[in-house]
Amino acid sequence: MEKLKLKLFATKKEGFSLIEVVVALVILSTSIVAIYNLILSTSGSIYKLEDHYLAKEVANNRVALIHTIEKPTQAGPRKGSMDMGGKTWVWEESFTKGITKELLEYKILVKAEGSKNYTYKIKGYILSE
Repeated sequence: MEKLKLKLFATKKEGFSLIEVVVALVILSTSIVAIYNLILSTSGSIYKLEDHYLAKEVANNRVALIHTIEKPTQAGPRKGSMDMGGKTWVWEESFTKGITKELLEYKILVKAEGSKNYTYKIKGYILSE
């Protein structure tokens, strides 16, 4: 009996079995697919965040112009476009009567040229003169 135990422990394995190799390849391929999906979703999020930031800056520029140079005189819409970040952005402003006679409510919508959906929207009030 002792000789049999020694003989079993003395045998050496030479390399991996086919099942071990298949399991290792499944684990490796699953990891690679998960990392690839993470990279794709992160890249998409970065582009979407960049567009949101640029659209917000276009809207902020319009707000600054409304408060300084291009003050609205009456209620009504205005449209235009602006280049920023290598893209052309289309903006639409609408002015309506506010809560009181002295206030005009403005709403600015910004989207990339050729896009159907608006990327950014902002509302506010300005004193009418």
